[in-house]
Amino acid sequence: MAALVDSHAHVQMRQFNADRDQVIAAAFADGVARMVAPGTDVPTSRLAIELAERYPGRVFAAVGTHPHDATTLTDAALAEQRELARSPHVVAIGEIGLDYYRNLSPRETQREALTRQFALARELDLPVILHNRESHADMIALLRSEGQGLRGVFHCFIGDQAMARDALDLGFYLSFAGPVTFPKNAELAAVAAWAPLDRVLVETDCPYLTPAPFRGRRNEPRYVALTARHIAEVRGLPFDQFAEATAQNAATLFRLPSLPENL
Repeated sequence: MAALVDSHAHVQMRQFNADRDQVIAAAFADGVARMVAPGTDVPTSRLAIELAERYPGRVFAAVGTHPHDATTLTDAALAEQRELARSPHVVAIGEIGLDYYRNLSPRETQREALTRQFALARELDLPVILHNRESHADMIALLRSEGQGLRGVFHCFIGDQAMARDALDLGFYLSFAGPVTFPKNAELAAVAAWAPLDRVLVETDCPYLTPAPFRGRRNEPRYVALTARHIAEVRGLPFDQFAEATAQNAATLFRLPSLPENL
């Protein structure tokens, strides 16, 4: 069985409070070897680290303030985020970015929070996990002006080939989630088929964006296999080959340790 990596799973969130350990165990049983749990603010980042401490080498944490919560990134919060990010279980700064669809924080505040977290990622030599929704032009401009030398991933990539090329040209990875499996998103599937194999990740973004055929249910890390299988099919690759490639990409980006030999 291929050892998948769910590169973006919010398993520390309240939606899993009733059955978190069972959900994680089910994912491991179904071939998900490892997962990355990104924070969206200081409290959820702390919870991600606590979860990673319970599953060392299998669950990893990312520390970040989401654009929806950009107004919470005070000087004190950023200082706490810096200390949290020094944990050996933290592999990235994220989830950070811009969201001009919901605009739950003012756009200028989002840009300022993102720039400050770019600086934190550079200081700690960590990759960034980017949220980019209807904000592509500003995201690329900020990466070029404030994010030089950073590495990272455009999480839950939803865009056309030109947008994908912008990200790839900056050295970033593209991570595909459940929406790539939706029948209406044939263009997105074509991007997933076109993107260089060594720059592709897969994720669930659980508990959100459940892939077909389970759309409408709570998403779980084990469903990352559905997304991976769909992309493998459109690429014309054996599932195990695609799963292995994306797992290796995640290990490279996040500098994950080698898997234990008994897995």
